[in-house]
Amino acid sequence: MQDAPILTSEELDFIQDLQTPAPPPGPAQTPSLRVDGGAQTKALLTRLAASDQLTIEAHFNGERVTFPLQLVEDEFHSLSLEIGLPQVVEQGQCERPWRQRLDPAIALVDEQGKPSGVWLHSLSTTGILVEVRHQLVPNNLTLWLPQSGSEPIRLQGILARRTEQRLVAYRLSGRKTVHSERLRQYIYQQHRLLNQLEPAI
Repeated sequence: MQDAPILTSEELDFIQDLQTPAPPPGPAQTPSLRVDGGAQTKALLTRLAASDQLTIEAHFNGERVTFPLQLVEDEFHSLSLEIGLPQVVEQGQCERPWRQRLDPAIALVDEQGKPSGVWLHSLSTTGILVEVRHQLVPNNLTLWLPQSGSEPIRLQGILARRTEQRLVAYRLSGRKTVHSERLRQYIYQQHRLLNQLEPAI
């Protein structure tokens, strides 16, 4: 007897729509859900949003994807839920942010766009794993991840540990900045490309 699918095909289609990046031209649009309900439903959502973070959460492929929601009221007093960039977490014995493994490694650059001698092997929203070539390993690191057709993404971290493979781990700053949001969007887009959702049969 087969187990019932965790997500229906309609739910997977909805999440797939959320994962589709907005087209480049024109201003970016924030995806949203319209709230249809009576006064009690709206009052409940308003109270919940005032006291805690509303989210949509999905579990699949050993991962948890959590979309933050922002309750918005328009001039006609209609409510909608704006959907923010999600957090993707690998689930197992210990949970950790999803990381992109890069093979081959990507050469990071300095502020002037020149080669830094540091090569990126893996990347998450909270840390990076790099190879430092022909120089001393710095305790603090500020370098840029090149992006095709757009500005590079700044990576700013503090030395966390060294590995047996002669790689170095840096913990990225947890402060919410323009750079951290760009990194979060980039990582989610990479996750979407590597993990196309398929409905369960």
